[in-house]
Amino acid sequence: MLLKQIAIAALAAALSLFLSGSVTAAAEEHYDVYHYDCWSEPVPSQAGYTAERAVSGNDLGVGNFSEPADIFRDSHDRIYIVDAGNDRIVVTDAKLETVEKVFDTFTMPDGSETTLNSPQGVYVAPETELLYIADYDNSRVLISDYEGSVQREITKPDPGLFSQDLTFLPQKVIADKAGNVYVVLGNITTGAAIFSSDGAFQGYYGANTVQTTPEVIVDHFWKMFSTDEMRSRQARTVPSGITNFDLDDEGFIYTCSQSTSQTKDTVKKLNAAGVDLFSPLGITWGDIRSYYDTNTNTNYQPRICDIEISDDKSINCLDMTTGRVFQYDKEGSLLFIFGSKSDQLGGFTEVTALESCGESIYVLDKQKNTVTVFTETAFGSLVHEATELYNAGYYEEALTPWYQVLQYDGNYVRAYEGIAAGLLVKGDQEGSMRYAKLADLNSRYNKAFEGYRQEWLSEHFTLAAAVVVLIAVTLTGLHFYRKKHRRHITKADTAERSEQP
Repeated sequence: MLLKQIAIAALAAALSLFLSGSVTAAAEEHYDVYHYDCWSEPVPSQAGYTAERAVSGNDLGVGNFSEPADIFRDSHDRIYIVDAGNDRIVVTDAKLETVEKVFDTFTMPDGSETTLNSPQGVYVAPETELLYIADYDNSRVLISDYEGSVQREITKPDPGLFSQDLTFLPQKVIADKAGNVYVVLGNITTGAAIFSSDGAFQGYYGANTVQTTPEVIVDHFWKMFSTDEMRSRQARTVPSGITNFDLDDEGFIYTCSQSTSQTKDTVKKLNAAGVDLFSPLGITWGDIRSYYDTNTNTNYQPRICDIEISDDKSINCLDMTTGRVFQYDKEGSLLFIFGSKSDQLGGFTEVTALESCGESIYVLDKQKNTVTVFTETAFGSLVHEATELYNAGYYEEALTPWYQVLQYDGNYVRAYEGIAAGLLVKGDQEGSMRYAKLADLNSRYNKAFEGYRQEWLSEHFTLAAAVVVLIAVTLTGLHFYRKKHRRHITKADTAERSEQP
C-alpha cells in the first residue's frame, strides 16, 4: 500500500512539473502559494487570488486610517470601513476609489448629536438598510439609517438579566431577517448576546464548549475532591468566546473563535436552534500543521479572527497568526490559501477583518492601516466554476473545468475527486477508479469498482457462465475419476493380498 501511495505521489508530482512547463502561472506572488494534498502534506499550487493593490485613507482622500477594525459590504456593494482610531465609519464604492459618506456624528431620537468612541464592528441589514454599529467604548450598539438618524440604542441589559459586574463591550454585531440583533461582547464567553427587534435582551446564542484535554480532565478530577475554599482559588475552565461572525442569505450564522488554548469550535455553522452543522464533519480550519517561527522558536496555532460568506457561499477565514486567508466551499472543502506576514503587497502585519465583493476579497490590516484588494485569477475562476457545478450535483458538467484545473495544477486533489465523480456518473467506472485512487478516496473507488464489476459481469455473462459450467463439469469429472481410481486401487490391493500365501 505504501509503495502504491509513493508511486501515485510521484506520478502527480511529475504531472505537475510537466504542466508547469506548459502553462503560464496564474499569478506571481512574493510568498509561497500552496495547497494540501490527499495525505495532508503542503504542496506548491497556483494562486486562486492575487494581491492587486493596497488602499489607505490618504489614497481615498480622508486622511490616514487608524487601527481599522472591521469592513463590510452592503446590498448596494458599498464598502464600510470601521476606522476605530478615528471614531468614524468610511463608506466607499466597491472599487475602493471614491468615498461616498463618512459617519462620524449621528442624530439621536431626541435631536441631540452623538459621536462614536472606538467602534469595532458594523453590519447593514439588507431588508431594512439600517446600520448596526458596535460602539465599543460607548458601551452600546447604535441602530441608524443611512442619513445618520439613530432609530434605536442598545445598552447594558437590566440587572437580573445581565451581570452588572461586567462592562457592556460590543465588538461585532449582526441582525437577522426578523430584526433580532446578535452582539459579540468582548468579555463574554457564553455566546453572542441576543436582543429582540425592540431591544429586549433574550439571552445568549452559539456558546462554545470546553475542549476535553488532559489538563481539563485532571482539573475536573481534583475539583471533585476539593473544598469550597480550594475551588475558589483554582482557575476556572471556561470555553473560548466568539470572536466574529457572519450571516448568510439562508439565515445560518457562522462563528469563529481565535483561542490559543483550544482548537474545538474554531468555525461553526449554526442553525436556528444553535446546533453546529460542521461539527460532525471534522474539518480542520486554517493550516493543518502549526506555524513555526524560527525567530522565536515557537509553534503558533491558527487563530481565525474573522469569517465571511461570499455570494457563492464560499467561506473565507482570516488567520491572525499567519496573515493568510483560507477559502473553503460551502461544504468545508479547502479551495485556496493566500496572504502572508510581510511588508510587501499581499502581506500583512496584523490582520483584523475581511470582506468579499464579486471576484474581489478585501483584507484589513490595523497596523499598516490599509485595505488590500485581492482579485480572482483565471485558475481561481475555473475552480469556482467547477466547484459550483459539483456542489449542485452536476458532476458530468463539471468535468471540463476540472480537467482545465489540472492543466494549471496537477496536485489539486479536489479536481481528482470531481473527475472521479463525473466519470462515475458518465458510466466510465474504470476511469473513475483511476482518479479516485489519485485522490486517495476509498469510498469513491469502492463505489466505482462495484459498478465496474457489475458492468464486466453484464458484458461477459455468457462467457462467465460457460466458464463456471466448464469448471463445474471438470470438477465433477475429476471427482468421479478420483473415486473410480481409488476403487480400482482398492480392488487391486485386495486381490494382491488374497494371492499371498
